[in-house]
Amino acid sequence: MPNPTRPEDAEMRRGQRLLFVSILFGAMLCFPLLGVFDQEKRVGGLPLLYVYILAMWILIVAVTGYLVRKTD
Repeated sequence: MPNPTRPEDAEMRRGQRLLFVSILFGAMLCFPLLGVFDQEKRVGGLPLLYVYILAMWILIVAVTGYLVRKTD
């Protein structure tokens, strides 16, 4: 017989997921990776570094919104 999950357990898992996401995106926005994208190349007329930072920001907002609204 499966154990029903308690609301406290769901909140703890959500907090752990959000912590993981923040650490992951913190690593993706640190200098070594930013240095990889700091080139003279342009995407749609914008520098590659700006496109990378904007894409990461959009992804952070989307993933965080998904995790906060997701019901277990």
